[in-house]
Amino acid sequence: MKIQRNYDFYSTLAPVIKGLIDEKRACGYSYASTENVLKELDNFCLKHDFTSSTVTKKLADAWSMQRSTEGLNARNIRVSVLRQLSKYLISLGTDAYIPKLFQSKEISEAHVFTGDELLAFFENLDNLEPVRQSYGVRLLNECKVLFRLYYCCGMRLNEPLQLIWECLDLEAGTLRILQSKGDKDRILWLTDDIIDMLKKYRAYIQNERPDTNWVFPGTKEDNHLSDVSVRDYFLRAWTDTPYSRNSNPPTIKSFRHTFVVDRLNSWMEDGENIETKLPYLSKFLGHANIQESLYYYHQVAESFKIIHAKDKTSGLVIPEVNFNEKKDN
Repeated sequence: MKIQRNYDFYSTLAPVIKGLIDEKRACGYSYASTENVLKELDNFCLKHDFTSSTVTKKLADAWSMQRSTEGLNARNIRVSVLRQLSKYLISLGTDAYIPKLFQSKEISEAHVFTGDELLAFFENLDNLEPVRQSYGVRLLNECKVLFRLYYCCGMRLNEPLQLIWECLDLEAGTLRILQSKGDKDRILWLTDDIIDMLKKYRAYIQNERPDTNWVFPGTKEDNHLSDVSVRDYFLRAWTDTPYSRNSNPPTIKSFRHTFVVDRLNSWMEDGENIETKLPYLSKFLGHANIQESLYYYHQVAESFKIIHAKDKTSGLVIPEVNFNEKKDN
């Protein structure tokens, strides 16, 4: 769940920044992530003495410069927020400069896990030693469940991290994702094996951390598990597989791509009409429309050789999570 900070703004753009946020929230958007960028913009204006009450070309050019610590896509996210502010100003009858987005880098071919790669990854993950004895065993068990959700539900990186227990109705078999990409909510229907895994995990984690309502609590009070820790465990588990020298290495997002491939592969094997299934897949993935899902569909088409080459283990044969590890393991 994204936290609304309700910042105070102090630059000359403060009134329109507040107006934009209020308008978006009145439309039902949390606007939490964008509010963070707008606060950064507010500080930027103060630091660099931009005193205009509108977005000028000078401000846009300075704000749009790519930083040494960020990639092109991260730069485009910042600029897109300034573009929103400019369009809001124009809607109010004020002249404003709309900065241009840079063309994103060419998207590399998605890594789609084979069945053997999945097996090797989950076996390594389940056999990892904790990083720190003080909380590592608990953290490690969280990751065992977390990565199964990434693959079995095709979830984005932060979606399971921001879950609270009220979002799960394990009797009904549903999981509610709140304020994900585009600040949209959606409901996922879970399979019986995932429901059973989550029930066991709930009993385990509530015994270990009765003080928190996060499904995946972090090591600090009131925080969920960090994406830094998740990436660390991913790399540790993947690097020790026989496939880690692949020229097209996977990322955590590769589980989402593989989820799409495996669903389509299953439908093809069952003789289903993929065109009629795509709208349901789009809803499940949290896409605004079918066009967004066609991006994945295209990448699946590019990886068609992988679909047909996937071995029989691609139907998902991953070990069940064991929650009974001893503390001194």
